[in-house]
Amino acid sequence: MPPENVWPQYRDRLAGVWKTISFELYTTGPDPKLIAKPHGDTPLGRVQISPHAYLSAHMANPSRMQQPLPSGKTWQEGGDAEVAFVAKGVSMYCGYLELFEDGEKDGEGNGGLWWQTRVDVSTDPSRMGGLEVRGVELMEEEVEGGKKRFMVLRPRGDMVMEDGTRARGVLKWEKIE
Repeated sequence: MPPENVWPQYRDRLAGVWKTISFELYTTGPDPKLIAKPHGDTPLGRVQISPHAYLSAHMANPSRMQQPLPSGKTWQEGGDAEVAFVAKGVSMYCGYLELFEDGEKDGEGNGGLWWQTRVDVSTDPSRMGGLEVRGVELMEEEVEGGKKRFMVLRPRGDMVMEDGTRARGVLKWEKIE
């Protein structure tokens, strides 16, 4: 029997707009070590989640987002190589998510929240129609004037870096709306 979708219990905590605070890659194995911050210390990303659980995720490597392109041309006029350089630094996908709390942290059987998103549209065509699975950790921090809300997402499975190294991603998001 499939796990119960617990989205209704978490809707108010998750629905909204989230800004990337950090994107880190760790070695795989029992003692993970930080090996990269692929988008630097100030990653550029947003996740928007609707009250009906539609997720739209956008990440861009800020070092590749120079305006205009190095040639001085617009995106539409730029050459293939410089447009590809920018495009390879962008990752986006969207689709409806289902949220689970059935003892499978990170979707791998370790306890906690996790979600899966059925991908409708993606910058990577191989993701379309597939599932993106993330472990989800929610936290709050008291600050002057209220609370800040954070979410840590851990993609299931390894991520592959441009040099072919396999790593585990950890992305921290702050709720901004």
